[in-house]
Amino acid sequence: LCQDMMELCPKAVLLNYSNPMSMNMQTVFRTSSIQAVGLCHSVQGTHQQLMGYIKERPEDTNFICAGINHMAFYTRLEKDGQDLYPRLFKAMDDPEVYNSNKVRFELMKRLGYFVTESSEHNAEYCPFYIPHGKEIIAKYGVPIDEYLRRCDSIVDEFDRLKTLARSKTQDKPMQIHRSQEYGSNIIHSIATGQPRVIYGNMPNRNCISNLPATAIAEAPTLVDRNGLQFAQVGELPPQCVAFMMPHVAQHELFIRAAIEGRRDHVYQAAMFDPLTAATMPVDKIVEMCDELIAGHGMEKDGGVLPNLDTTRTQVRGSGKKFGSVDPKDLRASWDKAQSAGQEDAIREWQVIGPLPGKKAGAISLNEQTAVDKAFARSKDGGVDLKATYSVGKQTLKWKKIAADKRGFVSFDSALGSCEWCIGYAYAEIQEIHGRETVLSCGSDDGIQIFLNGKEVHKNEIPRGHASNADSATIYLKPGINRILVKVDNYVAGWGFSVSIPKAAF
Repeated sequence: LCQDMMELCPKAVLLNYSNPMSMNMQTVFRTSSIQAVGLCHSVQGTHQQLMGYIKERPEDTNFICAGINHMAFYTRLEKDGQDLYPRLFKAMDDPEVYNSNKVRFELMKRLGYFVTESSEHNAEYCPFYIPHGKEIIAKYGVPIDEYLRRCDSIVDEFDRLKTLARSKTQDKPMQIHRSQEYGSNIIHSIATGQPRVIYGNMPNRNCISNLPATAIAEAPTLVDRNGLQFAQVGELPPQCVAFMMPHVAQHELFIRAAIEGRRDHVYQAAMFDPLTAATMPVDKIVEMCDELIAGHGMEKDGGVLPNLDTTRTQVRGSGKKFGSVDPKDLRASWDKAQSAGQEDAIREWQVIGPLPGKKAGAISLNEQTAVDKAFARSKDGGVDLKATYSVGKQTLKWKKIAADKRGFVSFDSALGSCEWCIGYAYAEIQEIHGRETVLSCGSDDGIQIFLNGKEVHKNEIPRGHASNADSATIYLKPGINRILVKVDNYVAGWGFSVSIPKAAF
């Protein structure tokens, strides 16, 4: 892509949304002469989330955030010149707030600043959680394999959008609206000259004075007719830099491995990854790298990797031989594992929505809607599936849908794409005998679950969907059990899944 741009449109600007962000941007800047910026929504998305915790409107506050992608820290949070961090630390004492973001609040406790990327993802960047066993993983709500499941969901979403874009029917109109993503604003500022500040990923070049100049920094970025330039940030707190530096070194090693053809740099990058180092001894790390390199194969042999044996060094490999892997076999193995893990998902639902929030940028599971009020009047926790609700000029009705193969209910498909809104789902399950069991769920974004009229779970959190991210102990009574799920959406996609193990008899 970059080679084509240098030949055909050398003055164009590449807007990169793809991961791994830092390594992709390093490759762009080290192997081409084009203008480029890496874009992520974690800075503006997390700011919205933090202001929700302390009940402030995001547009009324100021912040500075800087670091590297997924590991940038809010070094300043202010309103009218007043520091908002004391209020955020106080909000953390609320169990509902803390439980919505356990890993990031734990990191804030220790580092003094809040980090951008989600708790589930940040747990994969440091050695403090996953390596310490199932008890710690459960304590901090870390969903293992969440990113792989998210990728699966994204592929399904691409297929849905392709179908939607081709549809000429009136029942599925394509809805166009501006999101929180920076892309359209950048295009507008470059085309018109209207200045804006966004958060971009580009070579540091002393923007952050205590990070290497060649690191890909994420920092305040001025956009106008001249393109994109970093604002000067200065020094970051040393503890925040210490959190980032293993990953900065890892990015550098991987880039050099690819460009210089050095297998030893692959070993070293894996060795210095905090999670890998906390999990495996060095000889196993090297062996794992050799197996992964063989599994993916090099381009010269029909695989996908650059030639990693161009530059020979004294660094030794594992000495073991590994064969290539058929991607179809890996896909089948993953699908089988996911299918087994989702066999308890509830598949059939009645859904209704979307119901808008009180105002854009302010939505909460605590908001009372007509559905909430009608449900509260029900003695057994049921809903009237024939009821209708007037929302503006629309009349909303319950409709029956089925979850996908993973048990995920896409509200984008069922209710339409919207932001700062609420949707509901209702299901009934039959039990012969009463029993205690564990309900598991995942959501995008916040979720609240009622069983037979009583709340059994609530998690107000902006996040992507991960199956079984949350759990709650429940009691299923003999006969019909009625489940009402309330989901709120901040921005982008939304939906949920709920699983209840089948009775063992």
